[in-house]
Amino acid sequence: MMNTIIAVAIMLCLLLAGGASASDHDETLPYYRMGAVNVPILEGWANQSSADFAQFELTEAQATIRTAFVSANNGIDAAQAELGEMLGMDIDGPVYSDKVNLADGTWNVLAFDIDEATTASSMARRSEAGFIVINFVERNPAARTVLVAITQADESRDVADPEIARMTEALAGVGLTQFSGVEVIDLASGTWRVFRHPELTAMGTVFGNESYVALQEGQPGDLATLADAYNRTLLGFFVTPDNSHYLALGLAVVFLILGTLVFSFSWRSRGIQRDLALIQQLAQSED
Repeated sequence: MMNTIIAVAIMLCLLLAGGASASDHDETLPYYRMGAVNVPILEGWANQSSADFAQFELTEAQATIRTAFVSANNGIDAAQAELGEMLGMDIDGPVYSDKVNLADGTWNVLAFDIDEATTASSMARRSEAGFIVINFVERNPAARTVLVAITQADESRDVADPEIARMTEALAGVGLTQFSGVEVIDLASGTWRVFRHPELTAMGTVFGNESYVALQEGQPGDLATLADAYNRTLLGFFVTPDNSHYLALGLAVVFLILGTLVFSFSWRSRGIQRDLALIQQLAQSED
């Protein structure tokens, strides 16, 4: 019986340990792990990461994606601080600011005009130690690029047209009716609808209850590449949950059960020994 109890306890411990260390993502996917943060490494993007941040650059698109932990009071301050650290300059407030609820929490969605040649699209959400910030920076004097995630106004729609219209009017003063038709393209992140104007290109896709919208004013560039990278980074990004407290609780329960069983076994053993001694005493008395 004792061997059985010990075997069961060991099996429970192993199961709990395995559950605490396992993760839901595919271990074969290319990810850069920075503590508990896992950032997808996109094909063609040069890995420039360090112990303090995950950073990837696509030279031909003059674009950089950087993820880091930041101590700040709010998401806007966190994004500004990280951009300032990344670019080595003071950053003015965002030209666009909103919030969106994704599967892993509430994110600040921000867009910055850094200077005449540089734009930044930022996402920031609270973590236990501050904020996680993902910055998408493009350096292109011929174009202004903005990438945002927006909660759909009508979740029954499977296209991002209303959100595209909202962004083109807010950031460029161009209504959707001023675009010359629509083109549908397939990217790694899904199907996107593209609207073209002599001075503006806009595109969008829907995932879940959110629209992902990309705008580019000026000379047409690699907007599709940047939009695809933005979408895949946000949807591929995840934080490995810390299950150590569940493991500790599980082990405590296992050892409590084990201790109870051992005590019960010992108590019953002593009872049996007393009964046996009494039987032997009675037998001797009869003799």
